[in-house]
Amino acid sequence: MVEPQKILSGQASCRDIVKCLYRLTDFELVIYKKLVKQGPQRADDLSPVLKKDRSTVYRALQKLVASGLAFRDTKSIERGGYYYVYSAVSPDQLRTKLHRCADDWFKNMNEAIEDFDLA
Repeated sequence: MVEPQKILSGQASCRDIVKCLYRLTDFELVIYKKLVKQGPQRADDLSPVLKKDRSTVYRALQKLVASGLAFRDTKSIERGGYYYVYSAVSPDQLRTKLHRCADDWFKNMNEAIEDFDLA
């Protein structure tokens, strides 16, 4: 996890900020980038490319979905059954989310400073 001091001191990259705000691991960020570059993917398709077990990839995809950085669509199989396809939110959407988080944080910090009672 990225240390908040690194962010506050201005030494953090955008990657560090994303990992901190969404509590992502390097692996989860790699999957997000793969989805951005390659488009919608199944966990089964990502697993051999990333050289990880399907269940590990699936858990990472679930975390991205829960974080709002990816979404999943259910696809039907003609013979019956279904599978999931995962897509990443666009980098522009992520950038907008990051700006909103930064603006909210800045507003909250200013309010906390104004409410600070030294007496």
